[in-house]
Amino acid sequence: MNLFSTIYRFNKLYVLRLQEICSANGITAVQWLVLQHVYKNEGCTSMDIVKEWSVEKPTVSSLVRKLNEQGLLEFTSGEDKRQKYLSLSDEGHSLCQKVSEKVMQLQSFVTEPFPDEMIKEWTEQVMVLEERLKKYEG
Repeated sequence: MNLFSTIYRFNKLYVLRLQEICSANGITAVQWLVLQHVYKNEGCTSMDIVKEWSVEKPTVSSLVRKLNEQGLLEFTSGEDKRQKYLSLSDEGHSLCQKVSEKVMQLQSFVTEPFPDEMIKEWTEQVMVLEERLKKYEG
């Protein structure tokens, strides 16, 4: 189907541009996704990220540890000392806003020819496809 090859090509180009933006700011695209998730979900856990992005726990743990070492993420322990809640440091907050601004410029440029309502509709339709794909057991 042409739809899926088009989505694949679009995603490759988008990820390439995202990597360029992130690299210029000293982080990887995946690190930015973690920072953005924490920014939008202050006090979340690594497991929240694992569930949201469908990635392996060791991958997220490694990313979170690296971002903490870079001074971008901070941990707060809950009642269960094994449970660590994530928040952005001041530096992480500043970097996340800076990268988010550039990413929004990219997204606005790409979607500019289309009305907001159309973009919203496409987003909802792709989310339906995503949910169906998660259920596929072929």
